[in-house]
Amino acid sequence: MKAPGHASGPAQAGAGDPLAPYRDTPIHLFIHDRMLREQLRVIFSALKFSLVEEHATGGGYLESVKLLAQLLLQQKQGLILVNPPQAAVSQGGKVRVAKDITDFFASLKVLLGKGRREEKAMMSKCVPVFQDIQFPQKRELTILQLAKYGIAGAFILNKQEALGSLSPQLRKIRMQEQVMERFHELREYLQEFLPQLAGAKEMVQERLEELELSERKAKADAMCREAERAREARDWERAVLCYKRAIDLYPQDPLAYLESGRVYVRLKKYPRALLRFAQAEELAVTMPEPNKEIGMVRVLQVRERLDQGDSPTNPEVLELLNEAVANFEIALEKARQIKPLTADEEEGKRSREAVARIAAELVKLDLKSVLGKTHPVVRALGSLARKAIEDVAPQDVDQLPAPHLIFLGLAALDSQQFEEADRLLFRAAADKEYFQEACDEIIYMGAVVRKALGAAKALDIYHRLLKLDPPRKAPVYYNLAVAYCVEKRELDGAGAIIQAVYLDPSLPEEGAFYKNAQVHDVLGQTVALLLEIDRRGRKFMPQEVTCKAVSLQEDLEKAILAGQDTRAMRLLWHVATQLPEFMEREHVAASKTITEFMQRTVGVLAASAKQASRELAAFFNRQLAVRAEGKYNKRLIAFLRYKSQALRALEVEQDPATAASCLAKAVLCHPDMVKAAELYASPSMLPLAKELCSRLQAVNLEKIGWKQ
Repeated sequence: MKAPGHASGPAQAGAGDPLAPYRDTPIHLFIHDRMLREQLRVIFSALKFSLVEEHATGGGYLESVKLLAQLLLQQKQGLILVNPPQAAVSQGGKVRVAKDITDFFASLKVLLGKGRREEKAMMSKCVPVFQDIQFPQKRELTILQLAKYGIAGAFILNKQEALGSLSPQLRKIRMQEQVMERFHELREYLQEFLPQLAGAKEMVQERLEELELSERKAKADAMCREAERAREARDWERAVLCYKRAIDLYPQDPLAYLESGRVYVRLKKYPRALLRFAQAEELAVTMPEPNKEIGMVRVLQVRERLDQGDSPTNPEVLELLNEAVANFEIALEKARQIKPLTADEEEGKRSREAVARIAAELVKLDLKSVLGKTHPVVRALGSLARKAIEDVAPQDVDQLPAPHLIFLGLAALDSQQFEEADRLLFRAAADKEYFQEACDEIIYMGAVVRKALGAAKALDIYHRLLKLDPPRKAPVYYNLAVAYCVEKRELDGAGAIIQAVYLDPSLPEEGAFYKNAQVHDVLGQTVALLLEIDRRGRKFMPQEVTCKAVSLQEDLEKAILAGQDTRAMRLLWHVATQLPEFMEREHVAASKTITEFMQRTVGVLAASAKQASRELAAFFNRQLAVRAEGKYNKRLIAFLRYKSQALRALEVEQDPATAASCLAKAVLCHPDMVKAAELYASPSMLPLAKELCSRLQAVNLEKIGWKQ
């Protein structure tokens, strides 16, 4: 029941008085709140109701339930205004448990139901009267919940201030004012409620149906959220089941059909997907998405048939293509007809955004590569895209919202206007709301640019994108790996693709992960080496002296990498005075990190007034002289450099994904290290390698033809 307004004063009996026909209606006051009870007594007297009777509510919650049950069993006529206690005493009598109005009637229904089967009919005489905050949604929900007990309405009154702190004179004045406030509220409730009594049963039934629908909608929404979580986990069958349950619970929601259809597309179950999209179209005839999705499915079916050897001029292929074009046309026309949701919304804004989204999908179809530029469907879709551009693009393109910038960027990309596409898409990425969408399209742009202009241009795009900190970095690193491999930068390619899988271990489950043959050799070699480290690491037990030496070297390098020069000096002083043979180890001597630190600090130490510092400088000079004369394995030097970068990423920058990338480069540049004891003695690298191998489980080397 809606909240009452404010009338100008007490209603007068006589002609035009809406309450005149109801003044002989028996009114029973079952009111627990003393102040409210007194107010209602005065108000019903002022309203000239002749049959008003007060009833005792008892001292406690359960007693109040029993007394109201007895009153109902007496088959009293008229209305029973009920204001129950707001709390019950827990078992043991020590704790007061808050109770709301629906709790009270639930208890009453249980009590009545023990001896009678007409409890809902008896309870229909009750009209709850209580104070609550005036939130429209909460009021509606309360009334819907009360309908379960056969109750047709409730008088939900505004809360009034407590008067205990006022002086007696002010309290008397304020009490009179509060009675008048209640008078206006109650009169309007009665004027609205009493004429509806004859249809109360039908009203309750409608509300019960509304409540059931609301509950089913809530359950359906919960299943849709569960389906979305399943999709994120790539549990597609679970997602399908959840969407089916959502549809069964609430078949009026077109979005559930749409999302269900999209999952079926992911599973390549196209007939079921088309059925879901058709069902969504029936429910939402003005929504453009179902037709767009049908068009996309038809294009996917065409691609699969062409992959199987069908000709682009095959009549069945042409039929699928024509159906795709027809549905895209319908989708665009529906998008053009979308109206604002509110009076405050900019006219045409939602329509332009919808047109832009659909047109962007058309641009990304790239049917020219499989059908040829002269194919009639390619021309038809190009015409649709150009018309859509005219619909959404004003004179000043830079003033467009992000969705339009994305669309025009893709259109420019399709026309090979690469600089314009780059400008528009990166500009769109400045909009937080569309940041992820813009980043995804920039990744796509990088792939197109790599094929058209070369890998160097694509690398520049991906590096600029990473500076924006995109939400989905794994696809960026994967595409970086492809570009690096095209450039013959195998080590960088290995690092990038391993970083991609570390960030998203499910990436290799996608078919697209294996489609770029440029990365196959690098991927196969790197994964094979890392898996070999994992296998050997389970069995290999390096000697204690090796473990201590490697641990000391890593502690020293971590201090240097973290800029902790004082700690590094102390460690090297310990080495110089206690373990000079440590510096003769090949891995220590070949470490650029240690060598460059000694070169950087030796002059400062030599100029120091402290004897110990000058002695350490002399030690550094001897070591640097040895290193200048020594010829160390270049692969070992490179391995140690990448290992040092992995240490920095792991220990200093707290970036295990980058550390994994550096480890991949290290083992690929020096594969023999997978047999070296130093690797298995490393307290940093061995756990990183094991963690990385656990994330590589989904990589299927058979799909790239790799044989170990």
